[in-house]
Amino acid sequence: MKKPLLNCSMEQLNSSSAFALFRLSPMLNLPIYLLAAMFIGTSRSKMVRAVRWQYIRQIVVNYVFIVIVAVAVCPVLVPPIPGYFVMGVLAHFQVNVALPMVLMTLSAISVAFTILQLAKHQVKILSDLRFTRKFELAVKIVLRLFHGSYLLMIITSISILPVLTIQNELDSFRNACFDYFHNPRVLCPQMFVADPRHWKILVTYSTTLLFGAYCSVTGLSSVVTCLLMIYESRHMVSKETLIMQRNFSAALIYQALVYVTFIIVPVGIISSLFYMQVPLPENGVHLLLMVCAQGGVNNLMHIVPRVWKWCRSKAKKSGSVPRNKVKMWSTTGSIIVT
Repeated sequence: MKKPLLNCSMEQLNSSSAFALFRLSPMLNLPIYLLAAMFIGTSRSKMVRAVRWQYIRQIVVNYVFIVIVAVAVCPVLVPPIPGYFVMGVLAHFQVNVALPMVLMTLSAISVAFTILQLAKHQVKILSDLRFTRKFELAVKIVLRLFHGSYLLMIITSISILPVLTIQNELDSFRNACFDYFHNPRVLCPQMFVADPRHWKILVTYSTTLLFGAYCSVTGLSSVVTCLLMIYESRHMVSKETLIMQRNFSAALIYQALVYVTFIIVPVGIISSLFYMQVPLPENGVHLLLMVCAQGGVNNLMHIVPRVWKWCRSKAKKSGSVPRNKVKMWSTTGSIIVT
């Protein structure tokens, strides 16, 4: 089949408001990241001060992640074609077309690692403070799960590296892909296409999903164990300590739910649809926008409670009148001096 003239522009996306928000995600989310970092740095809470640098590291990792996705790569999906069109900074350099996929996967794994570190910290702190034989086995199992998560993280990071060698087989697959889909965009140098049935893709897809599922189980197990230890020791510690530990556990649950909802689910949908060859509206921009929103939504747990506390304190100050302060026009008997 005769190859047509290449049209490697994606001008139709210029009219998409979702795509504009996606490209501007790092800039739009920056105030949220800075505000969260400021609240963490100035917090007087013992809970926050104990993990302050872990929170700051998490914010940095999350922001680097959205910069990689929205600025460096800016992938545009062209389903049912199995691949993505690079519109970010990397499109202007002669780099391996599989490198964006590797960078996005490794940065997503790093985001999960920061959450696992916070969950492990909570388990160790609680087991040290309230360790009893009743939870000895549970704590050991959870800590083993964390070690398994780190091992699986390394395996997943290594398993994706063979994808970089697909560059050597790309030209022949581009031609086959064009003959099948009749879409000239697969011939563009900015387009990464790969056979989803190839072992290099299958291994990466399988290990990534396995890592996400295993981390979800690990996080859930650690949170349940922490809540049980908190409940068991509710009569042995002060109310302040109990509330502090409960709030930290709630924060871990929130972070885990945000990660699953905004990263694992969209990436799983995108990867699975390639195998089913189902088209996506607006080139899947809405799913990519969800991925970039993960960090901002996660940072709300640092911002909303602080703003709520500030508003409550302001309301109390404005609603209360000091007893020793007397208005000059008051004539009540209780304040007349004789």
